[in-house]
Amino acid sequence: MSSRLDSPRQLWERIWRRTTLTVKALFVSVTMGWAFWLLTDLWQSSQIHAIFRQEQLDKLEIQALHDRLLFDEYIRKQEQSVRLISFLTPLIQWIEANIQNELPTLRQWNAENRPPWLPPPSIMRNLVAASHILLLDENRKLRESYAQEDASHQLSSSLTNQVLPHLLASDEYSHIASDAQGTIYLINVSGIMGKKSSEQPKAFLVLVVALNADFLSLFHTRSNSDGIVVLFNGDTNLVIASNQPDKIKEGTSLDELNNRYDIIGKRFLDYNFSIDIPIHFASLVSKDETFRIISSIQHEERRHRAIGYTALAAIFFALVFFLTRKLKIFTEGMIGTAIHQLGLKKQNVASGDQLLIMGEQFQWMIDEILRSRRREQARQEELEQTNQALQQSLVVVKRTQAQLVEAEKMASLGNLVAGVAHEINTPVGSSVTAASFLKQESQKCAAHFADGTLRKSELESYFQDVTESTQMILQNLHRAADLVRSFKQVAVDRTSETRRNFRLHECIQHTLLSLRPHLKQTRHKVTVHCPESLEINSYPGVFSQIISNFVINSLIHGFHEINDGEINFDVSHRDDRLVFRYSDNGHGMPEEVRKRIYEPFFTTARNRGGSGLGMHIVFNLVTQTLKGTLQCVSSPGQGTLYELCIPMEPGTTGE
Repeated sequence: MSSRLDSPRQLWERIWRRTTLTVKALFVSVTMGWAFWLLTDLWQSSQIHAIFRQEQLDKLEIQALHDRLLFDEYIRKQEQSVRLISFLTPLIQWIEANIQNELPTLRQWNAENRPPWLPPPSIMRNLVAASHILLLDENRKLRESYAQEDASHQLSSSLTNQVLPHLLASDEYSHIASDAQGTIYLINVSGIMGKKSSEQPKAFLVLVVALNADFLSLFHTRSNSDGIVVLFNGDTNLVIASNQPDKIKEGTSLDELNNRYDIIGKRFLDYNFSIDIPIHFASLVSKDETFRIISSIQHEERRHRAIGYTALAAIFFALVFFLTRKLKIFTEGMIGTAIHQLGLKKQNVASGDQLLIMGEQFQWMIDEILRSRRREQARQEELEQTNQALQQSLVVVKRTQAQLVEAEKMASLGNLVAGVAHEINTPVGSSVTAASFLKQESQKCAAHFADGTLRKSELESYFQDVTESTQMILQNLHRAADLVRSFKQVAVDRTSETRRNFRLHECIQHTLLSLRPHLKQTRHKVTVHCPESLEINSYPGVFSQIISNFVINSLIHGFHEINDGEINFDVSHRDDRLVFRYSDNGHGMPEEVRKRIYEPFFTTARNRGGSGLGMHIVFNLVTQTLKGTLQCVSSPGQGTLYELCIPMEPGTTGE
C-alpha cells in the first residue's frame, strides 16, 4: 500500500487501465450513440418538419390557386349567363308584355317552375348558378323575383331598393356589395334593350348570390379537396364566410387564424369590376393537423432508427469483442515469440485494457530490444575492429599472394630460361668443337703449305673436313637460333601480355619447344591437333603460360613415376567460341582433390616442388583475362581433361 493517496489523475489512470476494452467499447458506444441519437433526432425532426410543412404549403398553394380559378370561373360564367339571357328574344317579348305590372312577383325556381323566358337546361347547360334572378324595369324598380327552392337566404329590401338601383347606374356587369345587414353578395347585371334599339335599356336582368358559408360549401365541393376555404373582409380582416363554419366561425379575426392555420391566398380579389367591399379569398390548413402528422412520422422514424441503432450497437459490440480476443491472442503470441527469440523472462501483467496492455508489452519488448541492440552494437564494434584487422591481414595476404603469383610466373620463366640455356649449350658446344677442329686442321694445312710439303691428298682431306665442319657449325647455329627465337617470342609474350593476332598452332609449338628440357628426359608422347591456319586475336603469352602450367602439372602430378605417358592438345572452334582441350592419361584425381585444384597454395606434391599456384594462375587467366570458362574432368586411374571455352574475338580466322 502506497504511503500517500493517489491524485485524482492517477486514480483515473488506474481505473482506465484496469477497465477492459469491451467495457470501454460498450460505454463509448452507448454514450456516442446517445449523443448521435439526440443530434440526429434534432436534425431529422427539423428536416421532416421543414420538408413536410413545405410540402403542405406547396399543396395548399396549388389548392388555393385551383380554388381561386374555380371562383373566377364561376364569376365569368355568371357574367356570360346574364349577358346571354338579356339578348334572348323570349325575355325581350316577356318584358314588353309584362313589365308594366304594378306589383312584383316572387316565385320559387325549380325544375317544374322555371322563369318562362329562361331557356331550357339543354341550351343553358347550367350556366346560371345564381340563387336569385331579378327583373327590374327601366326605372330600376323590382318587377319579378325568382329564387331557387334550395336557397337558404332571402334577399333583403335594402338590397333591392337601395343597393341595386345604385349598382345599375354603373357600367360594370359584375359587383361585390353588401346590404344593410352586412351580407355580401356577388351581383351580375345586364341591361335589356328591347326590340327597338335605344340608348336606355327597357329593363335590367340581375343574378344574385350571397357569399356566405352555404355558397362556399357548395362551391368548394367542386375543388376535390377537404381543405378549408374562407372569405375575409379586406377592411376589417374578419372572416365573412367559411366552408366549415363549425371550425371557423364568421367574424373570426385573421390574427387569430394565423395562430392555428397556415393561410395561402391573395390579399384582394381583383377581377376588374366594381368591388364595394374588398375581400380576401384564402385556403387554410390546420397547424395542429400538420403537427400531428409530423409527430406520427417522427415517431415511426424514431422507432425504425432505434431498431437500426440497436442492431448496429450489437454488431459493434460483437466486433469489438471479437477483435479484442484476436488482439489478445496476437499480442500473447508475439510477446511469446519475442521472449523465446531474445531469451527474456516472461512478465506477469495485470488484466485490463487489451490495447494498453499491448502498448505496455510493446514498450517492454522495445526496451529489451534496445538493450539487446546496445549489446549487439558493442559486439558489432568489437567485430568491426577484428574485421578491420582481418581486412588488413587479407590485404597483406592478397599482396603476398599476388607477389607469389608473379614469383611463380617469373620462376616459370626462369625455368624456361634455364631449359633454353641448357638446350642452347649442346648446339653451341658442338659448334665450338667443330670450329676448334677446323682451326687445328687449318693450322696444320697452312704449316704444310708453308714448308712446301703439302700433298694433294692432304689438301683434299682438309677441304672435306672444312665442308663437314662448316656444315656442322651451320646446323648447330641454326638450331641455337631457333631456340633463341622461340624463347624470345615466348618470353616477350609472357612479359608484355599484349593482345595481337597469332597462330595458335605456332604458339603451342613454341611453348612445347621451350619445355623440351623437361620433356626430353622422359618418353612421354605429345600430340597436337590444331589447325595450322587457325589465327586468333588474343593474348599469346596467356596461352603459353596456360600450356606450360598444364604440361608441368602433368609431369609433376599426373606422370609421377610414369615415363611413357601421353599428352594431347585438341583445338577446334564452334560458331563464335574456341574450344581448347588438354588431356593426359596420368594418375587422375579423386573428387575431393579435383574440387580444390583452383585454390591458391593447394597442392598434393609440395615435397616434389609443387607451389599450389599453377592451376590457380590458369583459372584466373582463363576466367578474367580470356573471359572464358574452365572445366576439369578427372578420376583416379583415368587421367585428366581440361576444357577451355573462350569467346572468339573479331579478327579470328580458321580453316
